[in-house]
Amino acid sequence: MVFLPRSVTTLLTIFLSIWVSPANSQAFCALRDPVKNIYALFTEATSYRSIVHTIDKSTQQTVKETVNFSILQNELGKHTLYIAMKDKTPLGLIHSRSEIGLWGLIEIVWAFDFDLNVIDFKFQRCRERSCRLIEKSTFRDVLKNKSNADFAMMLENKTVPYPENIAHNEEAKALADNILRSAIKTALVTEISWHDELQKLAQ
Repeated sequence: MVFLPRSVTTLLTIFLSIWVSPANSQAFCALRDPVKNIYALFTEATSYRSIVHTIDKSTQQTVKETVNFSILQNELGKHTLYIAMKDKTPLGLIHSRSEIGLWGLIEIVWAFDFDLNVIDFKFQRCRERSCRLIEKSTFRDVLKNKSNADFAMMLENKTVPYPENIAHNEEAKALADNILRSAIKTALVTEISWHDELQKLAQ
């Protein structure tokens, strides 16, 4: 584990092209500015830790068998899970993932509790016209305190509770569904790849 105090300004390697090789794919969904993002999602945090694991083809296959979509080939490789801390107390998890959108990659920073329920999310990169609409709507509140099983049921049963300003906008609805799939995938990948660490943190 790497311990980084709040006073340290750490900037991760900038996002590379979607065509990077799996060996270097940690940049495919890297958290660009951990300091800014972590303390925005966990305002009580005073520091954070990071744990690096490799997401391999076995993880990819498990995700595919669990849901009807999977992580991309370019997402294989080393990835970092961040743990927000208040002094010595763990507050929650931060994991950044990338999704393919209409206008390029959408980078989403997820905040989870230790049961992998969503605390919140924010866009790190999004060129969709509906990004601001999603951020300013009550859609984020729809996701809070829900699990990947909740999201899977919403998508399967077509019961996503879109806010009024999204319900009549097909592009915004498509982005909202993409965000739900990202939440499912991110939670599954985190559970599989960081299982032992999550067991300890949940105690």
